[in-house]
Amino acid sequence: MPRFLKLLFCRLFILIPFVLPQLSGAQHLEDSLRGRIQASNGLKKAELCMELANHFLDREPDSSIYYGQVARSIGERIENKALVIRSYSVEGDAYQKKSDLGKSISVYLTGLEIAEKTGERSLEGTICNGIGVSYFYLNDLDKAENYFMRAAAAKAEAGDYKYYSFIAANLASLQIARQSFDKAIFTLQNAARELEQKNQYRYLPSIYNSLGAAYQSTGSDSCVYYYQKSLALSEKLNDPLSTMVSQQNLGDYYFLKKQYPKAIAYMKEAIKTNNQRPEDKFKPDMFDRLSALYDTIGDYRNAYYYKKLETEARQRLLSADKQRAIEELEIRYQTEKKEKELQLGRQQIEKAKKRQIILLFSALTIFLAAGFISYLVYLRRKNIRVREEEKLRLFENIVHDIRTPLTLISGPVKMMRQELPSNKNLDLLERNSEKLMRLVDELLDVSQLGKGNFKLHFTTGNPRDILERVVDAFLPEARSRHIFVRTSDEPAHVICTFPVNALEKILSNLVGNAVKYCPEGAEIVVNSSVNDGQLQIEVNDNGPAIPEKERSRIFERFFRGSNASEVAGTGIGLALVKELASLAGGSVTLESSSKGNRFTLMLPVIYPQKSAATEMQNDLPCMLVAEDDPDTADFTISVLREDFRIVHVTNGEQALEKISEELPDIVLSDVRMPLLDGLELLRRIRSNELTNHLPVVLFSAKNSEDDRLRALQHGAEAYIAKPFSPEELRLTITNLLTTVQRNREAYKNSVNSEHTFSERVESQHTYVNKVITCIMNHIDNAEYSVNELASELSVSRSQLHRKLVALTGFSTTAFIRMIRLEKAKDLLSRGEKTVTETAYACGFSSQSYFTRSFTEYFGKSPSHFVKNP
Repeated sequence: MPRFLKLLFCRLFILIPFVLPQLSGAQHLEDSLRGRIQASNGLKKAELCMELANHFLDREPDSSIYYGQVARSIGERIENKALVIRSYSVEGDAYQKKSDLGKSISVYLTGLEIAEKTGERSLEGTICNGIGVSYFYLNDLDKAENYFMRAAAAKAEAGDYKYYSFIAANLASLQIARQSFDKAIFTLQNAARELEQKNQYRYLPSIYNSLGAAYQSTGSDSCVYYYQKSLALSEKLNDPLSTMVSQQNLGDYYFLKKQYPKAIAYMKEAIKTNNQRPEDKFKPDMFDRLSALYDTIGDYRNAYYYKKLETEARQRLLSADKQRAIEELEIRYQTEKKEKELQLGRQQIEKAKKRQIILLFSALTIFLAAGFISYLVYLRRKNIRVREEEKLRLFENIVHDIRTPLTLISGPVKMMRQELPSNKNLDLLERNSEKLMRLVDELLDVSQLGKGNFKLHFTTGNPRDILERVVDAFLPEARSRHIFVRTSDEPAHVICTFPVNALEKILSNLVGNAVKYCPEGAEIVVNSSVNDGQLQIEVNDNGPAIPEKERSRIFERFFRGSNASEVAGTGIGLALVKELASLAGGSVTLESSSKGNRFTLMLPVIYPQKSAATEMQNDLPCMLVAEDDPDTADFTISVLREDFRIVHVTNGEQALEKISEELPDIVLSDVRMPLLDGLELLRRIRSNELTNHLPVVLFSAKNSEDDRLRALQHGAEAYIAKPFSPEELRLTITNLLTTVQRNREAYKNSVNSEHTFSERVESQHTYVNKVITCIMNHIDNAEYSVNELASELSVSRSQLHRKLVALTGFSTTAFIRMIRLEKAKDLLSRGEKTVTETAYACGFSSQSYFTRSFTEYFGKSPSHFVKNP
């Protein structure tokens, strides 16, 4: 075989160790890695052991085996199969470095068995490659080729195309060495197709070079095509190594063909490319080839020049190797030095023990001094408490003197307010008299708390009602300062028992303080929830942060921070909040940052005593059963109680009253009832705009076709004859509720569609469209909310809420917000207005709040819809 072709094959076979899995980029010093291992545990410790095992692989294989086994023991303990497989791989590599090839193959096979069981295809390919290298060193080329083929298939399936390309090139090199040129070409062409199909072009140059070598070994000039193809792709990918190899291969080819000018040109290009990389072993080899080329054509001057460059390059590489050896000795020296330092540290610890007696006496002295200081602190606090009690007595006397004339002011103001309902001066007078009354009550509450006379008043109901009432009370003041106050859209609370007077006073202070101290244009959000017997309320604002040094004193009586210097106040509000929360067995905390402030109130609540069945029914659909016969009613309820929360009435008049109050999910009525029969009840339900959506099922002892038709003509969804089948009744009602749910889902899907605004939000129910019309008439009014909408529709807030949820699946607040945001999207998509103009046109008080709400709802910012209509 020609000299340069042999050299080419040597270059290809050199790739075999390059693809082995044990090589690591880690160059950390051993002592650094050992220190980190001692300070770590679990998976992190195992990964550091693997890093150290790879570090020792070339120099100290025994150390590599040790750390690989440590990592494996951790991997087995934490059941990390991938880590266990990797540890077997690095141990096999280490035995391979020691030339103990039998042990290497045995270790590899153990890891391979685990990889096959767990489906770790990439690691399976790594281990198969290692086994193939071991069999190659044993000169068992059949087995080596078999494992290389398995390794390539596993890497391709795992998508690890970098190592797939290397292994495929190694496999082909092995086949070329065995004179199986056709097999080598087939292997490489398959690899090229696989990489091209997966668009893994960065790994193709090495495959093209190997294909060129395979064709060159058969004497085919097709090798030039693949060398050129590799060169073009390498230059495009800016891959200096592959570019250099391609140029070198072309130089070798033209040397063999005795086309010396081309050979010299390509060799010089290869040297030029190599100069872009750190100096390596390729450079002296290329100088040697170029020297041989000039020697062949009789240009002995250049032949000598490049032979000299070869010698100098080899000397530099030898010096670099010596330098690395010196650095390794330095590392070992530093390690031994640190071990000696550790020994010295242990000696110092022994000396420190002897000083413990001195420290004990010092500690006793400090303890006595601390006790004396604590006593002085106690006396100081006692004096402070006495002064505060004196302040309270003074405030209490003043407050009692103020309360009587204040009552004589507020009473006539309210009477004048009835005569002049729209007088703005009276509004101002009434609002400030109420504020002054709250301040007086607050001072009295502080006095009562100080004396221990404050009594908690408990009530059973929905805490959210108190929350909304307090927030509504501060809306006029907030609007006058352009501050946006809202409650979150969380689901309604459960019914529970809570201290109503404490809760109302705490909320008034927290919300009032937020409104008082926030700048114009700020936003205040009140969140609430009841979980595990705890009522949690958060008052969030985006006002200025409370200075960190003042946060620990914010709940002290009469303390006023630097931010409060320009706002009138007494400094007792938050102190009252904390004392009331503690009295009720709860707590209040503050979180403050550059984004704003958050006060979190936690109060224990008590759930009313209920049977297990009643508690389960809270989440069930509500059904009204109108039946005057007790036995029939009991039987019907027993059939349906597991699936519904039942409200039972005995006549039509009661049914109408309960339907208006409850707005149940479905009505089941007997036809014959006192006061108002089932058909008349049905007619009134259908004629009432508030209740006409309710599904109604009639049942009766009459089973004639005329009776059924009359019921259906009046608008009943179903008619069931007595005696009825319990299963028929249950399925009929369940199917009706399923239809209602589907209608709600259909409406939500319509809203989320890509149709125009009117097509998206328009409903098949006229009531929903009426609600939409009301909202659209006031869409640019930021103060138009649930209260105004309910008032315009002449219904209560709760009735409107239940009606909208039944028809659309949206709560009233969420429905108003949806209409505003969907209209905003429509305006932006059509390019009719800017983002700022759209925000105010759709009833948002500020662009920042609009942008935040819009992004939360659609998942994209408003500007996205401007750019992408």
